[in-house]
Amino acid sequence: MKTGIQISSLAPLMQGRQASEAVFSRVRELGCGVVQLQWLDPSLSPQEAAQILRNNGIVSVSVQDFYETVRENFSYYTQLNAATGGTWLCVSRIPDRLKTRQGLDAFAGELSEMEARLTPLGQKLCFHPVTADFTAVPGMDAVAYLLEAMPRLPLCLDLYHLNRNRNDMPGFIRRHGSRICMVHFKDSRDGRLTPAGMGDTDWTGVVDACLEAGVPYGFVEQETWQEDPYWSMSAALDWLNGQLATGGQTP
Repeated sequence: MKTGIQISSLAPLMQGRQASEAVFSRVRELGCGVVQLQWLDPSLSPQEAAQILRNNGIVSVSVQDFYETVRENFSYYTQLNAATGGTWLCVSRIPDRLKTRQGLDAFAGELSEMEARLTPLGQKLCFHPVTADFTAVPGMDAVAYLLEAMPRLPLCLDLYHLNRNRNDMPGFIRRHGSRICMVHFKDSRDGRLTPAGMGDTDWTGVVDACLEAGVPYGFVEQETWQEDPYWSMSAALDWLNGQLATGGQTP
């Protein structure tokens, strides 16, 4: 599993071309050469974003944003993904307008339509469930229903959201491993985000399950910080790489 950073973690620092260039330069200094893109400064064109990545020797494998945002700005996101060399266009959050059983069927239909639009572009769709998605429809696991309705839909699995729903993380990864294209490692302590590995999350068996499932990418993520953001990213990345080096055991 290749490791990297979900760039949403540093979004507040990326205001303008010069600031964005500085952020990606620091990311490369941390030893990170692979990222997932989210919440770039919208003033940057896809071509400018791609040039910044090339300037710093960084590869993007995916672009992510909320489903409704991608749906409304489809051309921008597909162009950004194409320019930066990404494979997966990742969408998150079941829209409020579709939070019924019938709405989930409609959502599956909309996702299928988006998937069909991506195929001629050489891109793939993947879905990123958030905490509220699991209980979007009272009395049912909406994410499980959606995954059953779309058995070939790739999954971007954010372990923070999965854990908040009291899911068995290793078990979930093993059940759905063939469709998981990337995993987000995000942690918290006392309700505040903290570098992965430094919070309250029980990570036992998680990395082993990712390796058994052949998950290709693992990204550390932390959108708010109490410490220096680059230190936070470095600490999280060191922890994840240490987990991989020791087979999921504490090094």
